[in-house]
Amino acid sequence: MSNVANGLVERLGRAVDYDATKRMMVKLVERASPQTALLEAEPQILAFIREVVEPELAALGFRDLRYDQMGNIVGRLGAARSGRRMLMVSHAMNAAPATMPDPYVGTIIDGKPHGLPGEAVRARGVCEQKAGMAAMLIAVKALNEAKVALEGELIFTCLTSGETGKHDALRSVIEGHGVGADLALISGSSLKVRLGNRGRIDIFVTVHGAPSHSGSPFRGANAITGARFVMDLVQAQAKLPPPHPALGACTLTFTHIRSFPDATHTVQGTCELTIDRRLLPGEDPDRVFAEIERIAKQAETMPDPASSKTFKVEVRKGPYMYPHLVAPDAEIVRRTSDASRAMLGVSPETEYGMSAFDQGYLGHKGIGCANYGPGEDPFAHTDWDMASVDRTVAAAKVYAYMVADYLGG
Repeated sequence: MSNVANGLVERLGRAVDYDATKRMMVKLVERASPQTALLEAEPQILAFIREVVEPELAALGFRDLRYDQMGNIVGRLGAARSGRRMLMVSHAMNAAPATMPDPYVGTIIDGKPHGLPGEAVRARGVCEQKAGMAAMLIAVKALNEAKVALEGELIFTCLTSGETGKHDALRSVIEGHGVGADLALISGSSLKVRLGNRGRIDIFVTVHGAPSHSGSPFRGANAITGARFVMDLVQAQAKLPPPHPALGACTLTFTHIRSFPDATHTVQGTCELTIDRRLLPGEDPDRVFAEIERIAKQAETMPDPASSKTFKVEVRKGPYMYPHLVAPDAEIVRRTSDASRAMLGVSPETEYGMSAFDQGYLGHKGIGCANYGPGEDPFAHTDWDMASVDRTVAAAKVYAYMVADYLGG
């Protein structure tokens, strides 16, 4: 490592402060921003971005702070002279508190009994969204304190999403707000570099029959029977690609079923199904939907055996997230590994994840991304939602080095 690089490592290492990082983690989790039925339009999420995140970005020197129509905020930092751009993607929405005690207190606990180094902050959302957000903000603070001049441009966005299972918020920023970048930072789990994950599309099927008294099923058309036809057809005919060597098998799962009217002794007139179809790299969500729609609608040719009446089948495309795969030698992976070795003295482990997230959309748009950060997947949505302060400090150092190395003079 050159003397210049050594100097940068020392300056950034001194500038990432442990206590400041812990305070930032607690500050972010103390403000509730839960997933509700309103999703991205939830007022608590919008207020969190406006009243907590925006002041932090302003204090860090981000210019041109703007909101889009969904309430996502975008800010820019750096001279923007080199032509290089890096995007930091953070998410405001957390899982609902459910049964977690004191979900918005930010309790400091010993992480060791839970397999984490040092102190941990326990609160809703810290293991998924807010530890990574804290690391990003602290990284920028360290860049300022270390007086690192950015010749390129660092773009920071805080999205109203995080638990929706769709790319709408990020798409609004990238396409609607005109944001582009070469590389992107998005938080991950346990300081490992995630190289890929399966995608997902939700498909909603509604079978319309005709209600009648269950003592006279020949007068109706039982939508439950029609739904069974749909399920049998889809399971028999839907084509799944072969398993991916790293990401495993593609799956198709019926995850929801309910029927109406909610009345006793009644042949059901409507039945709703939800299909969870996982996506492997190279698959197009639109093509997958079109195939399942074609198969499901075959049930319209299959009459109710009790009445000989036919069914009407509606198929609707629901939220989807693209699959993601990045090569182990891709630039974003190399830069993350280089930064980890420089700041932490170790090469990060690599992994493949099971859950879909916004990295799939970034890859779809040609923006290099591999998840890395201080989150902790095993604690997600549990009463022990927590993240290590030590790992958040470590992630902040790695982020700061990556930004300085790519965008610095």
